[in-house]
Amino acid sequence: MESPAERKRGLRAEVWKRRRAMSADERAAAGAGIAFHGFAWATSQVPEGGTLTAYLGLGAEPPTLPLLGRLHARGFHLLLPICEPERQLSWVEWSPDISYERSRYAPLQEPVGPRLDALALQRGDGQRPPLAAILLPATALDAEGRRVGQGGGYYDRFLAQLGEGPAPATAAIVFDAEVLPSGEVPDEPLDRRVDAAITPSGIRHLRNTA
Repeated sequence: MESPAERKRGLRAEVWKRRRAMSADERAAAGAGIAFHGFAWATSQVPEGGTLTAYLGLGAEPPTLPLLGRLHARGFHLLLPICEPERQLSWVEWSPDISYERSRYAPLQEPVGPRLDALALQRGDGQRPPLAAILLPATALDAEGRRVGQGGGYYDRFLAQLGEGPAPATAAIVFDAEVLPSGEVPDEPLDRRVDAAITPSGIRHLRNTA
């Protein structure tokens, strides 16, 4: 019998093969749908001028740059992740003219700017309100909110660091075929479930029982 980790590796391989086969036109259309539905979800969860995290989808990932632009134009405080040692994340506030540099710990580009940790996001400060919502990457999700990430465990660790107080709303961004039936994504001890899926065709509210 396959272990949960082996099942997740198999799911990742299937999904990434399908993602890489998509055309540029298909990806552009998906980005427009994600921007529309992601904006609708964010505005339903985050007060005006509020704070949320997101990420920059690159390559074969679901495109998120159109969504980032809409969220910034609405006046949200929008923070993107930085990979730190020991699979931790810090956060930099994003704007369309921000500079990027290659991550030291992952194959991606990261924004350059002052870094905030999970506690600073949750508490808020004089510049921004406390964190209200999290848009995070995924390879696949099931109907119970179980998530297959990229394999590093960064986001599960970040979610586990958020302590007492109201929990931020969570939604993962995936293509439509990557929302799977209940039980198709295995649970592991570190895993944290998510509330919703944002896809090119809509918002899927998941039965988050964790």
